[in-house]
Amino acid sequence: MGIKFGTRICLLVCLTLSVWLLAVATSPHPAQAQTALRVAYLIPGSNKEPFWLSAASFAQAAADDLGFTLEIHYAFNDGRKLLEIGKDVANRPKDKPNYIIFHNYEGAAPYIMNEIERNNLLGFVVGTGLSETVRQTVKGPREKFKSWLGEVKADNVGGGNMLAKLLFRAAFERGLTSASGRYTMALVNGSAGDSAAQDRQEGAILASKEYYRGEIISRSIADWSRIKARAIAARAFEKNPTTPMYWIANDLMALGVLDTFERTRRIPGQDTLIGCFNWSPWALQAVANNQIEYVLGGHFIHAGAALVMLFDHSRGTDFRDKGLSQVAQYSLVTKTNVKAIYQRMVQNDYSSIDFRKFSRVLNPNWQTYSFDALTYLSDIR
Repeated sequence: MGIKFGTRICLLVCLTLSVWLLAVATSPHPAQAQTALRVAYLIPGSNKEPFWLSAASFAQAAADDLGFTLEIHYAFNDGRKLLEIGKDVANRPKDKPNYIIFHNYEGAAPYIMNEIERNNLLGFVVGTGLSETVRQTVKGPREKFKSWLGEVKADNVGGGNMLAKLLFRAAFERGLTSASGRYTMALVNGSAGDSAAQDRQEGAILASKEYYRGEIISRSIADWSRIKARAIAARAFEKNPTTPMYWIANDLMALGVLDTFERTRRIPGQDTLIGCFNWSPWALQAVANNQIEYVLGGHFIHAGAALVMLFDHSRGTDFRDKGLSQVAQYSLVTKTNVKAIYQRMVQNDYSSIDFRKFSRVLNPNWQTYSFDALTYLSDIR
């Protein structure tokens, strides 16, 4: 009798424990406790470009961690196509996204905002900010367009200025001058119609005016192409073979410039200094190999960082008090930190980052938002 009673008690305890363990195991993640919200991310570039692949991968990791359903659309470097995608996404009859994250590529942002507003959706701009002319009309977030929640803008003028100053300073410290005795720089930009590229160039020009004997002797457009950059560098070298510095607007074009120098007597890292943007694995490898001096980047994280802000917004904590227009600085990679960054970027896997750590809703003691790639990447396990 005692044995049977004890057995029943044991079975009851075991059953209760099993039910409790099942409930714990199947309970929703704190970030997924509510119905998953849908977010559309409109990427202006191609799914074959390393920068945009990193941006998409980082955003997807953030969405997975925060419980969003993320859809990604590529416009393949076509501003009109970006606008068409924005219209289609905002106007489709069902499964509309709750939020749309998009870039102001070739001035498409205000038109996409209009579609978002008409359809009672919510939008967030990342990357390049609106031009001053356009901003005079649409103002800032939540002014003309109430559905425009906020923006994270890359400091392109500051980034271009920083890269040029680093090159000028390095040339001065190493005594690298052209035949004229001046610190001359060749500038290879990406696109005449891309405001981000133009802003970076503006920053470089400002730096050249600040440096004694600093001078930008050539400015070229290579349309983000390695092949075009190779040809431009060949012509620049033929005209000014002793130019010690090359400021280049992205990593792919930097490789084109390096292609040219393989056929000359100039030695990048010794008598020629190269600086560029974007943390592609091959650009980082070139830093490790002493071929590229500086690489500015980290701006691929902006959509993922925006998702953290939108997660808090969807849970009732607005980010208005922290500013609707955030300006994000570029992060610098040199030989001193390239190894750690390369290991993270070459994998292009950000799934181990705990994006919940950066949410104010889930972490009441966390009272800011981070737009620093080095901060996020340091969380990779």
